[in-house]
Amino acid sequence: MENFVLFICHINDIIALTKDLKENNVQFLVTEDKEEIDSILNNRRPSLVLVKDKPDDPERERLVEELVSKKGYEYLIVFSDNASVERAKKYLDLGAWDFWISPLLFSKINVFLEKEEKTNVKDDAYDDIEKKIDTVKIIGEHKKIKFALALAKKVAPSDATVLISGESGTGKELIAKYIHINSKRANGPFVAVNCAALPENLLESELFGYEKGAFTGAYKSKPGKFELASGGTLLLDEISEINIALQAKLLRAIQEKEIDRLGGISSIKVDVRIIATTNRNLKEYVEQGNFREDLYFRLNVIPINLPPLRERGDDVVLLAEYFLNKFSKKYGIDTLGFSNEALNWMREYSWPGNIRELENLVERAVLLSQGSKIEVKHFLLDNTDFDIEVLDGDREDLCEQEKKDNLNASEIEFDEIIPLEKLERHMIIKSLEKTHGNRTKAAKLLGISVRTLRNKLAKLREEGLTL
Repeated sequence: MENFVLFICHINDIIALTKDLKENNVQFLVTEDKEEIDSILNNRRPSLVLVKDKPDDPERERLVEELVSKKGYEYLIVFSDNASVERAKKYLDLGAWDFWISPLLFSKINVFLEKEEKTNVKDDAYDDIEKKIDTVKIIGEHKKIKFALALAKKVAPSDATVLISGESGTGKELIAKYIHINSKRANGPFVAVNCAALPENLLESELFGYEKGAFTGAYKSKPGKFELASGGTLLLDEISEINIALQAKLLRAIQEKEIDRLGGISSIKVDVRIIATTNRNLKEYVEQGNFREDLYFRLNVIPINLPPLRERGDDVVLLAEYFLNKFSKKYGIDTLGFSNEALNWMREYSWPGNIRELENLVERAVLLSQGSKIEVKHFLLDNTDFDIEVLDGDREDLCEQEKKDNLNASEIEFDEIIPLEKLERHMIIKSLEKTHGNRTKAAKLLGISVRTLRNKLAKLREEGLTL
C-alpha cells in the first residue's frame, strides 16, 4: 500500500508539514471539494484521511459520517484547533479513529504510514480525553453551581489563571479537570499537587524538582511538577498552605514561566496553565499576613466560588441519585431507591463534608440495604441506633423458624416444661422484634452481651436457619 495521505482542510492548516511529507516521500493531496474527495477515494486508497473540524459547519459532520460509511481508506482522524470534548465525542461516535488537536505533527502521522499493525496506535493523549468525557460529570441545577460551571466553560479555552474557592468536598478538583479538558491543553498532562499534604521541606522539591547531589539522598536528578505539567495544566490544590518563603519562588515561576531546580545552575522554561484551589478566604488570609498579596492577585485572575451542598437545595437529591446509580452498578446491587424519609433527611441535613460526605454515605447505604429501599438507618449515622450486622432479614427469618416450631408467644404456658433450646430461640426472636432488629438493645433485654447474642445467632444459622 502506498504512503498516501488525504487532507480535507485548507492548505494553510498543513503548510508546516509539507517539508517533512516531501522529505519522507509521502504523497498527499489537500482539498475540501466534495467531488474531488469522491474522485480520489474512488481511485486511490489513502493510508490516512485527516479531516479538519469546522464547529459552525454541520456539513463537516455529515461528510465524516459519509466517509466512515464508505470506508475507502485505512484510517480517518479528525483534527481541530479547539480541544472540545463534546466535538471529540461527536466524531468518535460517528466512527472516526481519533481526534487530534492542532498543530498536526509529522511524527504522529508517520505512525500510520510506517507500521503494518496499527491497531494500537490511537493517540494516547486524546484517548485519555475520550475517557474523561464520562468521568468528569458536574451535576446540579441550582443557579450557583450553574453560574460556576458557565464561568468555568467560558474561561477554559484561555490560558488565564483560575482560583477556585469553596469548602472541602465541594468539587474544586472536578471543576479544575473540567476546565482542563475543555481547554486547548486537553491533550497535555493534568498534574495535581496537594500543597497541604506535603511537608514544607518536600514541597519545594516536589514543585520545582532537583539536581543530582542537591541534598543528601538526591542520587539522581528529578523533574518537578512544573516540568511534568509542561504543555498542560498544573493544579495547586489548597494553595493557601504554602509558606511565605516558597510563595515568592512560586510567584516567579508563574510570572516568568521558568523554574529553578534545587541545586540547578540554570533556569528551565515551562509552559503550564495554573489552576489553584483553596478552602480558605484567601483575601482575609492576605490581610492576616499569611499569604502574599502579589501572588493572590496573580492567582485570582478568574475567581470561581463553589457553593456548599447545604446551599444547593434539591441538588442533593440529584447527586444522591447519581451516586446511587454509580454504586449500584459497581457492586451489582439493584436497589429500590430512597425512601421518602431518607430523601427528607438528606434535604434537611447540613452536610459539613459536602459532596464527598454524600458520596460516602450513599456508597455505604447501597451496601447495607442489599437491594431493599434505602432508609435513614442505612446511612449509619453517629446518632442512628442501628447495628451494622443486623439486616431486616434476620428478624423475618427467625419469625419463620418460630412458626415452624409452633412456638408463638400466646401458646407458651409456664406450668408446662419447654425445652430450653426452644425457649431461648423464642426469647431471642421476641427481643429482636421488640428492638426492631437492634442487637445491642436486644442483648440488653436478654441480660447477655452483644457478643454472646451474636454467637447464639451464629449457632442458629449452623442449625439450618437461613439468615
